Amino acid sequence: MLYKYRSLDGFKFLSDIFINQRLYAASYFDLNDPMEGHYRYSDGRLTDDLIKKIKDEKERKLKICSLSRDPNNELMWAHYANGHRGVVIGVEIDNQKYDVRPIEYDGPSYVRMAHQNGHLETAMRILSHKLDVWHYEEEERVFVRGENYVHAQIKQVIFGRRMSNQDKSLVKKLVQAVSPDTEILTSRASPV
Repeated sequence: MLYKYRSLDGFKFLSDIFINQRLYAASYFDLNDPMEGHYRYSDGRLTDDLIKKIKDEKERKLKICSLSRDPNNELMWAHYANGHRGVVIGVEIDNQKYDVRPIEYDGPSYVRMAHQNGHLETAMRILSHKLDVWHYEEEERVFVRGENYVHAQIKQVIFGRRMSNQDKSLVKKLVQAVSPDTEILTSRASPV
């Protein structure tokens, strides 16, 4: 199972996740890491045409849905779920339908060579590397091409410890109405 941390701000977007059983996939330049999509290569190893094709894949065609392997990361709760006032949504992604890749936290990807038809794979490889400072996210990325959403089976909803009772009630009713088999939990305190 993979996890999406979400704030309750923009409840319309959160409702869309539950009602339509899908997660939004963004362009790489809409993600929060300013080094996203950067890569290194040796001069002369990539032609200007291939660089343009890789850039086109990254900017126009590929979309990314970022998920985490960890449902109980305090920094993730703070950054993406409004300091435990939001939720974590546990989902299963069809690996036969989508390309799901773990992030490697070793800095920008080094591109040695890209074949004329390998610009899609090269773009996904570039977008599967991040700086080590992000390792706490334990991120896995779902790549889609030409789509804005990733269909997911919602298996679990975890309420933040600081979520109000009113918000818990509202989200619980929504989840039970559209997906009654979904497990609903409350986040546990991290070990000290």
